[in-house]
Amino acid sequence: MADKKELAARVLELVGGSDNVTTATHCITRLRFNLKDESKADLEALQKLDGALGAQVKDGQWQVIIGASVESVYNELEPMLGKRKLAGSVDPDPDQNDLGAKGSARIFDIITGIFSSIIPALVAGGIVKGILAAIAAFGIDTGSGDWAIFNMISDIPFYFLPFLLAVSTADKFKVNRSLALCVAGSLMYPTIVNAIGTGETPLMMFGVAVPIFSYASSVFPVIFGVIGLSFVYRAIDRVVPDLFKLVVVPALSLAIVLPLNLMLLAPIGAWCGIGLANGIVWLFSTLGPVAGFLLGFFMPLIVLFGMHQSTSPIQISNIATLGYDYLLPVSFCHNLAESGAAFGAALRMKDEKLKSAAFTCSFSAFMGISEPALFTVQVPNRTPLIAAMIGNGIAGALTVLLSAKCFGFVMPGITSLPVYADPSGDPMNLIMILVCIGLSWVISAVLSYMLWKSPLKK
Repeated sequence: MADKKELAARVLELVGGSDNVTTATHCITRLRFNLKDESKADLEALQKLDGALGAQVKDGQWQVIIGASVESVYNELEPMLGKRKLAGSVDPDPDQNDLGAKGSARIFDIITGIFSSIIPALVAGGIVKGILAAIAAFGIDTGSGDWAIFNMISDIPFYFLPFLLAVSTADKFKVNRSLALCVAGSLMYPTIVNAIGTGETPLMMFGVAVPIFSYASSVFPVIFGVIGLSFVYRAIDRVVPDLFKLVVVPALSLAIVLPLNLMLLAPIGAWCGIGLANGIVWLFSTLGPVAGFLLGFFMPLIVLFGMHQSTSPIQISNIATLGYDYLLPVSFCHNLAESGAAFGAALRMKDEKLKSAAFTCSFSAFMGISEPALFTVQVPNRTPLIAAMIGNGIAGALTVLLSAKCFGFVMPGITSLPVYADPSGDPMNLIMILVCIGLSWVISAVLSYMLWKSPLKK
């Protein structure tokens, strides 16, 4: 495999060079580019590039699948691109807040950009929370004594989620981070937090009471507020003379945005989060296993097109409002389905190199990274993809029948099992998810083995 720096340089060359890149970012496994002139990029060469697992163009966004080492490659890419081209840079250009996305890709691009950078913190909190739940199952009180600080560690990323989202949203919409943190601070101000328990409305604006919501662990209120800040800041920045910008623009922006957010945008965001969680509950309550089957069946295609990050706000919102999530168990089953399908295909492969690669991809998916299996084994050979879709569809339906839940936000791999331990100490949820992922792996592996057809070409 190519050296990380060489790989980054080669990727940049094949997308047309630094001058051809409007914006670059990355998610868990992919480098994502918005380009000025797509005719300068070479998709076929990117798909065959040593060190990359594949490449595709989705609604104008170029995606190069790297795998688990994507962040290291991106770090090498940064100095080659220059600060203004990175999704995390601050750029006052009002025409760049959509990051070059086209059509329906704009929404997915925004969601990916906002949530990708905060996932490590959420996963860390989720894993610690899961381990504490597993320890509690043995009758140990993890709420006090030496365990209290670990409880605090598990809660911090979720309780102060508005601050994490403020930074990532500011990066995505290219507005000053410190001002964005002020937006989050207004939602978590002691006056607001203390009013939750009392039911009082201590703040008034022009004779109107400020709506009070619990914004800890919330998703949409701070995102709406920072997006509003980006537009207000740029509008003011256009008309204020350069001599007064440093003093006038930030102060006036906060003076306008914070009251607007507290009175209107944040309450709308809070209701969006509540409505989204209730909508998921209604959908699964109404359709039951059918909803689980459909989500599981199409999950490989959702991941294939890079749209799986769009479910992150739903999952986080469910955990914040319900205390658990329905969707993460299906994603967990999906990774095991990808693992099983790659394993079944490997058993039928004649070429030793392809067989070795398929076994490696199977292990990668088992640990939580499914793209190598999806792009290296499933898509090129087709029948393993069909096997994974059927296996995960059945497993998805089973997660609904068995009421499998995930109690923290975590990447869906075998190492995430502790997060499925019920905080109450009841072991049944952990048993149910083990049944689901086990069947997902076995069904996909058996179907992949049985449906295998020798590929027309290597």
